[in-house]
Amino acid sequence: MNRWSEVYQLIQKADKFLLSTHVNPDGDGLGSEAALYYSLKKQGKDCRILNPSGLNEEYQQIFDFTKFEEYDRAAHRDWLVGVDLAIIFDIGDYNRLNEIGEDLKDLNVTTLSIDHHPHRNPNWFMHTLHDLSASATGYLVYDYLCYAADQAGEELTLGREEAEGLYVALMTDTGSFRYSNTTPEAHEMASELIRQGVEPYELYAAIYESSPVERLRLLGAALESIRIAADGALAWFTVTRDMMWRTGGKSEHIGGFTDMVRSVKGAEVALMINEQGDDRCRINFRSKGKIKINSLARKLGGGGHEFAAGATVRMSLDEAISKIVPMAEAEIETQIAKMK
Repeated sequence: MNRWSEVYQLIQKADKFLLSTHVNPDGDGLGSEAALYYSLKKQGKDCRILNPSGLNEEYQQIFDFTKFEEYDRAAHRDWLVGVDLAIIFDIGDYNRLNEIGEDLKDLNVTTLSIDHHPHRNPNWFMHTLHDLSASATGYLVYDYLCYAADQAGEELTLGREEAEGLYVALMTDTGSFRYSNTTPEAHEMASELIRQGVEPYELYAAIYESSPVERLRLLGAALESIRIAADGALAWFTVTRDMMWRTGGKSEHIGGFTDMVRSVKGAEVALMINEQGDDRCRINFRSKGKIKINSLARKLGGGGHEFAAGATVRMSLDEAISKIVPMAEAEIETQIAKMK
């Protein structure tokens, strides 16, 4: 039996769909939503995208932002009644749905998770299609659309919005095809999307070459805070509320900062500590591929991939620095010692 047969039957039987992804959505979650949204619309399905948080500036240049709604319980909960299937992309952890997740459980809506992240058990989803070997969740959506076309006895034909959504998902989650999760299948998918009309540079420029000056100023402040630990194997930095205030930066501008710090010569792991409140910090880990860091994220109540993971912790900035930096340093040193 093909892995998509159950998903295909669920989608065929449903008429009313909710599509969603994690809080602070990235290109993979958004692109996956966009691709399936327009595919379902072509089939005459009732479909809506409701996310825990809004669309970042760079993605507003690519996607029709009116199709991506930020969930408001007072305005949207009643609409959830009667949803046949809620499809959740790239989530990693059910709790990252915030109020949407609470309401889906309360209303007993049938849920399906499509993801390439590891999940805890129980994960609260009624149905799952999880493949940790996939380059991106968008690759899984592409694979599903290929299967659905085959079931219909047709060649895969994508509209502009579908193809661009899939390309954005793949491009952003592979670091523009630079990361270790870039597979032959990822390049084959990209090749097919280009044949179907995607203009790679236009999408790349919209996301990576259209930064507001406030983001660059915030990046400069963050880079000035870089510190080195674990004999050079750990590069860590902070993004504080004061930096945000001084530069005019926003929380949505922070995406990609940890990847840049990971490029420090000799560093195997980059760690970001982002102060979000008096007792709340966002933690982000990125590894070059030798040190597995998802166990660190899990200890902090988060999760993610082996080499890209994060968490949100109830700690002040000073407390997070004093506890998490030594924890990361010890884990890195332990793993390096085992390699010798």
